[in-house]
Amino acid sequence: MAKAPCVLVIDDSIDVLQTLSDILGVAGYAVRTAPSAERALQILEGAAIDLVITDLRMGGMGGMALIRRLRESWPDLPVIALSGFADATTVAQAFREGVVDFIAKPFTASEILEAVARALTRRSAVPPLPAPSISALAAPHVLTPEQRVQAEEILRALQSRLGAELTLLTGSQGELLAAQGWVSEPAAQAVARAIAQIGALLETLASALGEPAFVAHAWEGAQRALYGLRLESGRFLVAVVPRTVKPGLAWLELREALSRLRMLEAAPSPSEAAPPELPSPAGSSPEENLFLEGGEEIAAPFEGELLSYEEARARGLIPDLEEGEERAG
Repeated sequence: MAKAPCVLVIDDSIDVLQTLSDILGVAGYAVRTAPSAERALQILEGAAIDLVITDLRMGGMGGMALIRRLRESWPDLPVIALSGFADATTVAQAFREGVVDFIAKPFTASEILEAVARALTRRSAVPPLPAPSISALAAPHVLTPEQRVQAEEILRALQSRLGAELTLLTGSQGELLAAQGWVSEPAAQAVARAIAQIGALLETLASALGEPAFVAHAWEGAQRALYGLRLESGRFLVAVVPRTVKPGLAWLELREALSRLRMLEAAPSPSEAAPPELPSPAGSSPEENLFLEGGEEIAAPFEGELLSYEEARARGLIPDLEEGEERAG
């Protein structure tokens, strides 16, 4: 008989420890509990733990510090963060530190069980994704300065229409290509990396199901919702909006922004758009003088020079029609 996965729950609230222990125990998991981060580290030294659920705000060592310690000593151990302070900055920092999921308090039993199942399935089926290196963030997707300015204008318009907390364009490896919102750049970068990891897992899932790709994604939380559209080459257009925004409106605005981003990519650069210069006649250049058929050299008028009709005729720039008519007669 297979051994039940063991979950270590860490929280300085005895009520929360008891509630989580009951939820997980009824579902068939083995459960260990710790009222502090320090006690959790002692348990981890002597027990085989498959998953950690930790509160972020605790007395003594805080949850973020604990997560960093777990990443150093047990890098393959999945961690789910739990907090009653689920603002965007806290969530982004938790993902930046390496958690695989974030659950806001108050939570439901189904939220806990679904998050635990996802984390354990991912650990057994897919090796953990390393954080992108600086060199990976620099490629393969790079926007020119002009493209970045235009992309940020598109994101700013999307943010305004949806009242979004954050809108961003990410590369396939988690690089932050452009962003607009009310969160810090490090927080936006953390969200971009998390989206890249989710995208990689969805590609694995799509392949297993024989689906070319999942192109639209939505996640709803207690206070906000996240909508994402996949562009070509694994990039994502993402908007984090208040939970009250209607999904139909969110999708409509995202698809409009996506169309504008695609047009931005298709537009030629200024150098590509410049019309080709017409070749100069053989043996001449724009700086050289013009010549009459008979070989008489005529000085070209300088740029901006205005000539009278008589002067133009005298320089041979206008045919002498009257003389031509007399010869023809």
